[in-house]
Amino acid sequence: MPSAKICIIIPVILCRAQAQPSSGGSKAGRINTSAVKVSKLVSERLHAEKPLMTEQQIQRMKKRIPTLLATMISAALYSQYGQAADLASQCKLGIPSYNRPLVTGETNNLPVTINADHAKGNYPDDAVFTGSVDVQQGNSRLQADEMQLHQQQAEGQADPVRTVDALGNVHYDDNQVILKGPKAWANLNTKDTNVWEGDYQMVGRQGRGTADLMKQRGENRYTILDNGTFTSCLPGSDTWSVVGSEVIHDREEQVAEIWNARFKLGPVPVFYSPYLQLPIGDKRRSGFLIPNAKYSTTNYFEFYLPYYWNIAPNFDATITPHYIHKRGNVQWENEFRYLTQAGIGLVEFDYLPSDKVYENEYPADGDRHRWLFYWRHAGVMDEVWRFNVDYTKVSDPTYFNDFTSKYGSSTDGYATQIFSAGYWIENFNATVSTKQFQVFDTQTQSSYSAEPQLDVNFYQNDVGPFDTRVYAQAVNFVNTTDYMPETTRVHFEPTINLPLSNDWGSLNTEAKVMATHYQQTNIDDFNATYRTHYESSVSRVLPQFKVDGKMVFERDMNWSEGFTQTLEPRAQYLYVPYRDQSNINNYDSSLLQSDYSGLFRDRTYGGLDRIASANQVTTGVTSRIYDQEAVERFNVSVGQIYYFTESRTGDDNIQWEKDKNTGSLVWAGDTYWRISDRWGLRGGVQYDTRLNNVATSSSTLEYRRDEDRLLQLSYRYASPEYIQATLPNFATSEQYNEGISQVGGAASWPIVDRWSVVGAYYFDTNTSKPADQMVGLQYNSCCYAIRVGYERKLNGWDTSNNQSKYDKVIGFNIELRGLSSNYGLGTQQMLRSNILPYRSSL
Repeated sequence: MPSAKICIIIPVILCRAQAQPSSGGSKAGRINTSAVKVSKLVSERLHAEKPLMTEQQIQRMKKRIPTLLATMISAALYSQYGQAADLASQCKLGIPSYNRPLVTGETNNLPVTINADHAKGNYPDDAVFTGSVDVQQGNSRLQADEMQLHQQQAEGQADPVRTVDALGNVHYDDNQVILKGPKAWANLNTKDTNVWEGDYQMVGRQGRGTADLMKQRGENRYTILDNGTFTSCLPGSDTWSVVGSEVIHDREEQVAEIWNARFKLGPVPVFYSPYLQLPIGDKRRSGFLIPNAKYSTTNYFEFYLPYYWNIAPNFDATITPHYIHKRGNVQWENEFRYLTQAGIGLVEFDYLPSDKVYENEYPADGDRHRWLFYWRHAGVMDEVWRFNVDYTKVSDPTYFNDFTSKYGSSTDGYATQIFSAGYWIENFNATVSTKQFQVFDTQTQSSYSAEPQLDVNFYQNDVGPFDTRVYAQAVNFVNTTDYMPETTRVHFEPTINLPLSNDWGSLNTEAKVMATHYQQTNIDDFNATYRTHYESSVSRVLPQFKVDGKMVFERDMNWSEGFTQTLEPRAQYLYVPYRDQSNINNYDSSLLQSDYSGLFRDRTYGGLDRIASANQVTTGVTSRIYDQEAVERFNVSVGQIYYFTESRTGDDNIQWEKDKNTGSLVWAGDTYWRISDRWGLRGGVQYDTRLNNVATSSSTLEYRRDEDRLLQLSYRYASPEYIQATLPNFATSEQYNEGISQVGGAASWPIVDRWSVVGAYYFDTNTSKPADQMVGLQYNSCCYAIRVGYERKLNGWDTSNNQSKYDKVIGFNIELRGLSSNYGLGTQQMLRSNILPYRSSL
């Protein structure tokens, strides 16, 4: 008689199971029917009394199920940031998925189903199942050629000890991991599990490996591997792996500790560490992060080895030893982050003890220490008090030329140090602050600091038909040099506004008075030296009157169904009488950059020291086109300022005030055309007759298919006269004598399977030299990513020969899938970090 398939359903306790030999001599099993009835009754009661679990409970249950290695470095495999969907989906095709229905309920209370060809039992001590043994409990499934269930009453314990031995072709799987090995053992009471000479494969995620012995301990909290390996390469590829004599994975603390860790490329070990600790989850853990290296002509070989220190739930730090070959020393980069009731902030302190290159270039400077200090803080207390810090300071003006930092750049021209504390309630706010600036231009290191500055605003709208505002400021300006004038400035500015509007337009009429008093010091010697006429006490009162009207007309377009076109004319009249301000030093005023919207400003200069007279009309018109989905597809704006009288302040140092012309002096236009969902065109131009030139212009044409496929061509121009007027500190440098005129482009594109290229090139038409060059090549796979990049970028100005200095940088980076979770190409990030950063036109 052939053997019959045996199916047993038992609860957590070991039910009595007996097998009797058949007449044919084979061990066809017949199970005690009373035991089966009891087990079914218990199972039915468990399902009847246990309600279906919520999704949150299901997730907690999954974490408690034995998974042996399922979550080891699992957080490093995938994260919510920057996954490239195409590659991630391709990689998932090569890994197994869980295709059985998920079972809900507390695992220990779920019934155990056993299928086997043969079974025999010796109640209550043991039972033996042989022949295609298949055991299921919840989402867990264990298969083997033979399985032995043992139950033994331990002295002094109420519950018996129940264990399982599985022999031959052991296969375990659940919704997180698949395990295979010749032999396994498990304790049903403690959930301790051993698998010998096995291999594992994560389910639905990359990650697999082998171990001489895999142990599950501590109610599934710990997974311990003896001589274990890990790789995230797909089956069939062992390009890289990590091997450890012992690996302990702590799910509660979300950390993996590896002893005698060896990193291997193929079969070749390339790195050894006696101990490694890897964070493997959302929980922050202390440990070393992925190192980085690069080569540049400025610093030669550089190597970074960051260490993350999880100090407390609301404090952490990253300490990075940064070896710089050319400097002959290690720079220590220290970043500290905090979150307290007082606010959130970040502190960075980078320190290089000595710099042999700097010592040779600047022997007169006895201090060879190079350092950077950065502090950013933002906080709110009691809902009304606001505290902010934006502080950056470096050891010397050339720091950002020599060292790359995310906290500053040589192209910024200066570093700011701002502290502020404010009180904010409805209709009123007051802020006291200090503002200092560290100028990098060695020829113009003179700068003014506001020590301190008080700003007060009061708003009261709907006072009858009027809106009102009062602005007041008191500030003390101090210069970094001894011979420059200094002052205490007090400003008072009440404003009344009459707003009128309806569906098709608006008209705003505004009147204000600007009263400013200066108490200037240190001016006698300065007047004698520079032939200025500054006075110690100056009061200036300027009224201002403005009328601003806008209208919006709309029509359906005949040639494109569903499209709408608007026509938005705008006109503004501004009057400010002339006051001679040649007796006031310029402490914080500079010409504001103009575009179309800037034509309608009521100030020509930022700050309060220069308020230009105005008797002018600004007119402009904007037209927009919207598609059926109300998406703006096109707009164009053109405007001009017509001066009835010349605009002036009386300052002879302002070059264009020598132009006595009136009429249409300033023109500006902007346009944007979203040609399609992938093509976009944007441009702008500003023309000023007082500069006798186009002041600025720019244009950009871009094609962007997705985050990694883009092409952009651009042109940007700024005249030297415009730079002189808007950025006087920069204009003194030789490199801006001819202005800025650059044409170039940026591109990012996958070229062949898993290969992509990114690049940027900008050419300076004034100097007939490249301003910036960058190219990068990347290979991206399910197992690893390799990036190689080259950049030649501007890095300051060589005063000895009046030429730009360039730095050449070669970077090489490897990302191992499983130790880095980003599947994206990162091309836009590379472009945005460029010295001439990419900005999207779409």
